[in-house]
Amino acid sequence: MKKLLFLALVVLTACVPRGPEQWGSLPGDADLLNLVAQRSGEIKTLDTAASVHLTSHGKYYSSQQFLLLERPDRLRADVLTGFGQLVLQLTSDGDQLAVFLNTEVPGRFLSGPATYENFLRFIRVPLAPRELLAILLYDPPMRAFDKSRVALSERGDRLLLILTGGDSRQELSFDSQRRLTGCRYYWQETLQLSVEYDDIAEEDGFPRQLIVEIPEEETRLKLSLSEVVLNEPIDPQRFRLSQPEGSLFEALP
Repeated sequence: MKKLLFLALVVLTACVPRGPEQWGSLPGDADLLNLVAQRSGEIKTLDTAASVHLTSHGKYYSSQQFLLLERPDRLRADVLTGFGQLVLQLTSDGDQLAVFLNTEVPGRFLSGPATYENFLRFIRVPLAPRELLAILLYDPPMRAFDKSRVALSERGDRLLLILTGGDSRQELSFDSQRRLTGCRYYWQETLQLSVEYDDIAEEDGFPRQLIVEIPEEETRLKLSLSEVVLNEPIDPQRFRLSQPEGSLFEALP
């Protein structure tokens, strides 16, 4: 009986959130701001396979993708079904967007300016291309602020760097190793955007899971990454797409 009671106490103790005393003294806001500044722009390119799950206005989409990203605004996505069939290719060199839709015969090739509206038509994530790219490269955008402070999360398991400016507030969260684990953006106390980073690899410090949520747009994007390659040069031609033979051309506005 005593042994069972001891085990129960151990389990309960393990479930207790970390308190301030377990963190020691909290770092100053300047320390965390310097840490963010040092890491900003650290990842220049990303080459990865991704399992993608997207919910948008009640509709659910899943796919396997091969992604190439290069800051500030170059990207390529090769999208496959669960059976490995190519259904979409999308490239942008920052100026021109090209898309090959391989869901019907003949396929359709669309090309035009790399605008927010054109991206939204195919990606279904209502974020500016540069903003989305920065988030995927583990470098969420910083909003303008004039006040900063450090606090503990409600559970006590995360450090929060809270930045406020007028009606806007941004909260960056860090784990006990001071690795960035998320970022939340508020406007007049309404959550606009939430980003979570998880499964951060020890070997390179890059997250293998990302979740992006935009509540007002009923959008949730989850990516699980594998075969991650960071900061390797990417041939600029990979971010351009030529019209496949036999496909129908359509100009994007």
